[in-house]
Parts: sequence; structure tokens; C-alpha cells
Amino acid sequence: MNDIICARITAGGSAAISVLRISGKGTIELVSEFFSPPKKLLKAPGNSIVYGNFHDGSGRIIDEVLLSVFRAPHSYTAEDSIELSCHGNPSIAERILGILLSKARLANPGEFTLRAYLNGRIDLSQAEAVNDLITAGSSKAETAALMQIKGFLGRHLSEILDRIREARLRCELAIDFADQDLPGIDLEDLKDRIRGILRDAEALYTEGSSGIKLREGVKICLAGAPNAGKSSLFNALLKQNRAIVTPMPGTTRDYLEESFSLRGYPIVLWDTAGLRDSDDSIEQEGIARSYALMREADLILMLYEGDFPGIGDELRDFESKIIPLASKADIVSYPKLPEGHVSISVEIKDGLSDLAEMIIRRLSLPSKIIDRPLITNSRHLAALSRGISSLRDALTALDLDAGFEIIAFELISAASALEDILGVLPTDELLGKIFSEFCVGK
Repeated sequence: MNDIICARITAGGSAAISVLRISGKGTIELVSEFFSPPKKLLKAPGNSIVYGNFHDGSGRIIDEVLLSVFRAPHSYTAEDSIELSCHGNPSIAERILGILLSKARLANPGEFTLRAYLNGRIDLSQAEAVNDLITAGSSKAETAALMQIKGFLGRHLSEILDRIREARLRCELAIDFADQDLPGIDLEDLKDRIRGILRDAEALYTEGSSGIKLREGVKICLAGAPNAGKSSLFNALLKQNRAIVTPMPGTTRDYLEESFSLRGYPIVLWDTAGLRDSDDSIEQEGIARSYALMREADLILMLYEGDFPGIGDELRDFESKIIPLASKADIVSYPKLPEGHVSISVEIKDGLSDLAEMIIRRLSLPSKIIDRPLITNSRHLAALSRGISSLRDALTALDLDAGFEIIAFELISAASALEDILGVLPTDELLGKIFSEFCVGK
């Protein structure tokens, strides 16, 4: 934390500009040693831009640069920081970085964001969301990550923590003054408080399953008999000819996987081998993989042409996540479809619009992300689950008159679980794991 660190924060290769970030106590003084005119930089106020030349220390000019100056605590890291913009020749950027590294060290992956967290500018959930925003695969995922960076989740959890502390304080007061002739605490009021906290925590957890799908992608498997139109639908959803489409049954033997965005939601789509009895060992292996993918999928789009074959015994375990699709609706005449079935056509305009609505509805994906707390991280969801369990145990202890010590203990456990999300007392191992997934420069 006492070192001055630096790294490139733009991608490698040629570009209009390259940007390097330098951060730490003494950053402005260090950069001024290689900047002309140095006094202009040393006197520059925070949140200002300074133009000049970067040289190698002996006066040899390397490039014309712009320095964005941030003075502590009003910077990304809450330290003195400079973002140096030079021309985007990779050689120039590397020479400037090499000169800076003579007086500083290269930042570790995620170290700028780690310092922002350790300096109290953001909580751990916000820090994790920074990486989520960089790697987001759809507009909804980007919005969800941005809302976390803005602190919607952190503020909501802090409010819940305050309510847990108030309830715990009532229990501890009852313990401390148990031997005094004072009125007892209102047990019904305490129970209502804990119930309210539990209700809000459970609501956050319920939405968490769909929130994680925003971050990791919804897994959708296309299944059905050969020539039911799976590969045509695969290509139509991707809007490219990714899968081979022929009239010959059994064309798809191994599965295909691609990612795309459906109305802003990230989707991982699998095209699988047609389900049928086959003597071909290669096709048999493809069909076995089809069933394995159906087990893993969040949703199965079961295509059929003509009469619906029904859900056989081999698909019974997957029935709850199957959407039957009446395929080729432009050339096949279907009677009134059973409830839950959707007719589709890849040949006519808006032939897939009902399918998109059904997918979003069946997965209970949030329609609006703006201005709401949302769990999008498996680590957060696991911690929230522990907190909910402790809150339920606190209510049980209250109902059984187990004593205020037990109730207070469970409330402390619930608070500790929620504090893990915010990183109130994190372990070095946890921080190492989280920030090792960041790129250098962030």
C-alpha cells in the first residue's frame, strides 16, 4: 500500500492513444521528474488536465502527453493518481512505462480497485462489480453491474445490517438488565422486527437466482427429433449461419455452443443432436451429450413438427424446464396449441417474438434493472443464504423462549454473513481470489 504502482489501462496494440495509470503517495512528484514543465504539474489542482512533454529524465523527449491529475482522496484509488495519455504507438507506451518503473512498480491484477476498496472508497461488492462490468456480455448485465458499482446493493445491505443491530441491541439490553426491576422488552415488537428483516432478505435472495443469470448467462438447450428445425432456430437466434442445415436427418452429431444477447439478456445457446434411436456409434454419442446438456440447461426448447410427441420417460426429469415449440409454422398448419406451447417460424417476420417473451417469462428475468439492489454473484448469494438461515434460527429461538443470548448470537451470525458481502472483515485468501480475476490496470 506504500508503493507507487503503475500500469497500462488501455488494451495493447496500435490505437489513437494509450493510457497509463500511476497511483500512490508521491505519484505527482514522481511523474514531475519526467515531465516538462514540472512546476505546472506540481501546482496542478485535482481534477485537472495538464499538457506537456514526457522525457526520459535526461531531457530526451519521448512524447507529447496529457496528464489527468487526481489528488487524494478524490481519485479512483482515493490516493494521488495520474492518468497519462500518450500517442497509441505500443513502443511509445512501453518506453514510458519502462521509465516510470524505474521509480515505481508494476501494479498487480486488480490492484487499483483493491486500493479503492482498502482505502474505503468502495465496498467489496462494488469492487467485484467493476470486473463484472468489464466482462459483461449483454446490456442487462452491464446495467446490473453498474447499479452495484453505484452502491445500490451495498446501501440496501447496510440498511438491513442497521436493523439487525437494533434488534440485537434490544436482546443485549435485556441480558444486561435481567437482574434489575425494569419492564421487559416487547417480544412481539422484536419478533416483528426480525420477521421484517427476514422478509427483505428472502426477497433479495429470490431475485438473486435471476440476477446470477444476468452475470453468467442463461443456458438454453435446443432439443427434439432430427429435422425438427433446431439448427435453423439456432442460426436465426444468432443471426448468422453457424450450424449446417440440410434435409438429411442426423446432420448435427456433436453439439454447438454460442453466446448472444436476447433483448439485453446474456444467453448461452446449445444446438444438439436430434433425439432418435440410432445404430451409428458417433450419433449415439452425440445424443448422449444432448441429454447431458439438457440436465445442465436452465431451459429446454423442445422442437416438434406436426403432432406433439409428448414428454417421454427419458425426458420426465426435465419436464419443468421444457418449452414445447411447434416448429415451421409458416408451412405446417397447427390446430389450437396446448397451453405453454409456442409456434415459431424462422422464415417470417416476428416469427420468434412470442418465443422471446416466453423465455423471459419462464425464467422470471427482471424486466427493469435500474435503481434496484440485485444479487448477481454466487458468493453473495451463498452469504445471503447463511444470513437468512441465522435469521430463521433467531425467530425459532424466540418462539421457543430459548433465551436472549441465543437470539443475539443468531443475529450476530446473520450480520456477519451480510458483512462478508460488503467485505467488512475479509481474509487475505478471499481478497486474493477476487482480485486475481481482474486484469492488470484495473
